[in-house]
Amino acid sequence: MLKLYYAIVGSRTDTNAGLGRFMGLMILFILVGGAAFWALGA
Repeated sequence: MLKLYYAIVGSRTDTNAGLGRFMGLMILFILVGGAAFWALGA
Protein backbone atom coordinates (compact mmCIF):
# COMPACT_ATOMS: atom_id res chain seq x y z
CA MET A 1 0.00 0.00 0.00
CA LEU A 2 2.81 2.40 0.81
CA LYS A 3 4.43 1.68 -2.56
CA LEU A 4 1.26 2.89 -4.28
CA TYR A 5 1.24 5.97 -2.04
CA TYR A 6 4.84 6.80 -2.90
CA ALA A 7 4.14 6.19 -6.60
CA ILE A 8 1.38 8.84 -6.49
CA VAL A 9 3.06 11.26 -4.08
CA GLY A 10 6.45 10.95 -5.75
CA SER A 11 8.69 11.46 -2.71
CA ARG A 12 8.89 10.72 0.99
CA THR A 13 10.10 14.16 2.04
CA ASP A 14 7.81 16.74 0.39
CA THR A 15 4.54 15.45 1.79
CA ASN A 16 2.50 18.63 1.32
CA ALA A 17 3.00 18.79 -2.46
CA GLY A 18 2.38 15.06 -2.73
CA LEU A 19 -0.74 15.26 -0.62
CA GLY A 20 -2.03 18.14 -2.73
CA ARG A 21 -1.41 16.14 -5.89
CA PHE A 22 -3.16 13.12 -4.36
CA MET A 23 -6.19 15.19 -3.31
CA GLY A 24 -6.33 16.79 -6.76
CA LEU A 25 -6.29 13.34 -8.35
CA MET A 26 -9.13 12.17 -6.10
CA ILE A 27 -11.23 15.27 -6.84
CA LEU A 28 -10.62 14.83 -10.57
CA PHE A 29 -11.64 11.17 -10.33
CA ILE A 30 -14.86 12.11 -8.49
CA LEU A 31 -15.70 14.83 -11.01
CA VAL A 32 -15.05 12.62 -14.04
CA GLY A 33 -16.99 9.73 -12.50
CA GLY A 34 -19.89 12.02 -11.60
CA ALA A 35 -19.95 13.57 -15.07
CA ALA A 36 -19.96 10.14 -16.72
CA PHE A 37 -22.75 8.96 -14.39
CA TRP A 38 -24.79 12.11 -15.17
CA ALA A 39 -24.14 11.81 -18.92
CA LEU A 40 -25.51 8.26 -18.89
CA GLY A 41 -28.70 9.62 -17.39
CA ALA A 42 -28.62 7.30 -14.41
